[in-house]
Amino acid sequence: MSMNLGKLVCLLIKERFGDIVKQIAHYLHTHGSSPLLYIKKGTDLPLSKVKESLCVLIKYGLVSFKPNKNHNIANYTLLYDKILLIVRYPAYISLIKQKFGEETEIMLEEIIQNGYACMSEVLYKTQDRLIKEQEKNVPFTELRDKFYSLIIAKYIERVPFDADEKPVPEPTISDCQKYIQPEINIKILSEQIAGTNTNPTYPDKNIYWNINHDRFHQDMRDAQIVSAIRNKFDPEAGEVIRILLQQMYIRNEPWTHASNPIPILEVKDIIRKMNKFPNLVAFFDNYVSVVEQDCCNVILKVGEASGGSYQINMKQIFTVLAWETIDQIVLERFGSKAARIFRLIKAKGYIEPDNIQKFAMIPAKEAKRISYQLLEENFVDIHELRKPMAVGAAKSFTLFHINLARVVRMVLDLCYKTMYNMLTRKFHEHEFNKRIIDKKQKVDTLLLTVKSQGAPNEQLADIEGMISPPEREILARIELNLEKINAVEFEIDDTIFILQMFLAYEKE
Repeated sequence: MSMNLGKLVCLLIKERFGDIVKQIAHYLHTHGSSPLLYIKKGTDLPLSKVKESLCVLIKYGLVSFKPNKNHNIANYTLLYDKILLIVRYPAYISLIKQKFGEETEIMLEEIIQNGYACMSEVLYKTQDRLIKEQEKNVPFTELRDKFYSLIIAKYIERVPFDADEKPVPEPTISDCQKYIQPEINIKILSEQIAGTNTNPTYPDKNIYWNINHDRFHQDMRDAQIVSAIRNKFDPEAGEVIRILLQQMYIRNEPWTHASNPIPILEVKDIIRKMNKFPNLVAFFDNYVSVVEQDCCNVILKVGEASGGSYQINMKQIFTVLAWETIDQIVLERFGSKAARIFRLIKAKGYIEPDNIQKFAMIPAKEAKRISYQLLEENFVDIHELRKPMAVGAAKSFTLFHINLARVVRMVLDLCYKTMYNMLTRKFHEHEFNKRIIDKKQKVDTLLLTVKSQGAPNEQLADIEGMISPPEREILARIELNLEKINAVEFEIDDTIFILQMFLAYEKE
């Protein structure tokens, strides 16, 4: 793993769990899969702290373990991909809120905060938060149904378990068991929220749930595809692709490279019944034809009968998105001429240096400088060929070309470095302004307390006056800076997601 990735995952662990757990993560990054005593010796921490830290990382799914050769000692391995997803949790929560409402948003927050939780515990904490924060009492039957909705839609799944008593457990769970809905006791939850049962025994206390990252990524992947089509064509074309994606899931596994043929008449009937896009219904065949004939090859026609059927080429879609992402990065870092040369090399596949200035219509000296700058920054590669001559000598030909998979991995590493810099800047803002941020939090807490006690407006105004106008200006600046940093984090994560999707489809 790269140095930038290691620094980023350690910083994310420190942000969420503190310095001690971060030391464990750093050791596992540096030394790879290791047993407990090696970690203790390498970190020089007390054994109890090492065990506690490993338990925390395992609970949140950030470290895995498996038996070593003698099956009595566990080797612990850092899960880089899972740690990187910490940045993506706000997107998960926002997605669930849009689809299922505020109650399920709180449920997902509780599961994420605890790593995993049983259903009854999540329902009780959700109801408790709704009462305290929103003065809203939702029937437990309604909360239960919303939790079941998350299970049915596969946004959450059961945690694997190991019934055998082994020195090193090997938790497993079958696909059919992952989404079995547990039975809960509404009466116990009602008594607990009323305060008449302070030590409840839940019937599902040994059934734990955590989030299913693949299901969230499936929705995020579809959103990226639909957004790309909308930006390139219009919202109606994006709606065609959205319906095609929905129909794909009836016929295929979600992560297939290319869907089975989807009859286009089915899509047309669905859009007609929706009755939301009159222009799309009227010009449906034109929209399908335009998307099909586009050079990106997002959909492919297979068959002519009854209007024909179409395939969605998922691998091709993310190959195109990866090219566009890299192209945009080249444009922003090196300028329009560099982007023109990059696109030329992409279009030609292999091209001699002398032909670059001719086809790109850039002066020879400048074209050479830009080409070798792209080579130095690893956005293009060179391939040397030796052509034997008639007199027995040989001539060397240098060809420029682009290895997309290698460039994507290199850009991913740059994204990790940029994310690390953003998080470091965020920590600096918090530490540098710690005093005034703490003061603001204390004043806000005091305001909430006196408001709940029915304090008069004069007393509230006096409390608000504890923060002076210059301090309010500083707080506004801090808030603006943090908003910018958060926006950059989300943009970087979107780029990381697209590039990771390309590599995932490329690898299979």
